[in-house]
Amino acid sequence: KEAKQLLDLLEHSNAYGLDTAQFNLAELKKGILNKEYLNSELSLTKAYKDFGHKISNGQINDIKDYYSFERRVVDVNWFKVLAKGITNKQIIEVLLSYQPKNEEYKRLQKGLEKYLQKVKLSDSSVSVKSMKRDSAITYEIAKKALVIHGCITNDSVSDSLLISGLKDFQYQHGLATDGRIGNQTAKALSKSTKYYYKQAQVALEKWRWIKEFEDEHIFVNIATYKLKGYQDYQLKHERKVVVGSSKTRTPELDSKLDYIVAYPYWHVPRSIIEGELVAKAVKDPTYLRRNGYELFKGGVSVNSEEVDWEKGSNYKFRQKGGKSNALGIIKFRFKNKSSIYFHDTPSKRFFKKGRRAYSHGCIRVESPLALATYVLESDTANKYTIDSVTYYIKNKQRKVISVQHKIPIHIRYVTTEADMDSVIRFYPDVYFKESDLLNFQY
Repeated sequence: KEAKQLLDLLEHSNAYGLDTAQFNLAELKKGILNKEYLNSELSLTKAYKDFGHKISNGQINDIKDYYSFERRVVDVNWFKVLAKGITNKQIIEVLLSYQPKNEEYKRLQKGLEKYLQKVKLSDSSVSVKSMKRDSAITYEIAKKALVIHGCITNDSVSDSLLISGLKDFQYQHGLATDGRIGNQTAKALSKSTKYYYKQAQVALEKWRWIKEFEDEHIFVNIATYKLKGYQDYQLKHERKVVVGSSKTRTPELDSKLDYIVAYPYWHVPRSIIEGELVAKAVKDPTYLRRNGYELFKGGVSVNSEEVDWEKGSNYKFRQKGGKSNALGIIKFRFKNKSSIYFHDTPSKRFFKKGRRAYSHGCIRVESPLALATYVLESDTANKYTIDSVTYYIKNKQRKVISVQHKIPIHIRYVTTEADMDSVIRFYPDVYFKESDLLNFQY
């Protein structure tokens, strides 16, 4: 009975991102059929141990080139785990209990399982071009791709089913669900199911390296453009975010929320001063004043319209608070060497996009006052509330509000996730960090 349970698990090991071929299932079944029980027992026990180690610790031993944090390590005696499972008549349940307990991982694993029930893994693909040239031909070709990806049943479906299937595909690939085949949708349709399986495999592998997060924390996944708040390990808050572009990347990091600033100044980084603002000031001497920028040298205010930029730009730039401020009306600070923080933004249009890598590195949050509400409601010892925040904003008054309950913050980069219904969602590798992992022989 236990052997059959294990064989069934191994036959479906690809639902855990493992290559089924590594377990030599044909040989295992042949040995049992031929009553070679001693060798079969040893082989099954080894497979049990190998499966357990890989779903708990990951499949790559040396990860220093891929991951810069302390690695999650599950150090157990798998033979004792097996013995416990046999005694309790739960050999599979006990084995699977050593997987990461993170909710992101759990949903992703279930999502991959559902994905494999929906599609056939293959290297087959259809090259889809964007609809700019000939939309009719593009949609006809897209039908073949949507069949491959399990979004429609055949390539002769009605137009309404086609658009519905296309929107489903767009949702599953982090794209705006507009039913139109633009460049990003065409590119995503042109990949094979095997490619996306490998992408999910990489994501599961990464989660096996990540040490368990606290029961309460804020998690930002750079690659999926989302901020999520967890309490008691359950998802309680979720917002879209805009992250750094491929040239000005948002770093992965761990920290704790330190304070909130209502109606903040923006102290402009030197790279933006020299790369953008000086050129605009040279072209239009009134630009800085009109956009609320203040210049300081040695702590003394300087009239930006009287600056001779040819003599250099060694000034400190500060933008006044307000709706036109690059940080919007609120920011959230936490200690880190890269000076990254969460903040509002006047550029709301980017939140409507599926792909949101446009910032200089800091993280722009959709509906930041909702995030402030979430933070302050859990900070029960704080005398300030969201009403305090809105008061200072309404009165255009800068105010620093220290957070007593310092929620842990974890920022990571994982290109595949699953939603609350365990529908898997694939995102592009905008920072080009996963090509080696995709090519790794798991």
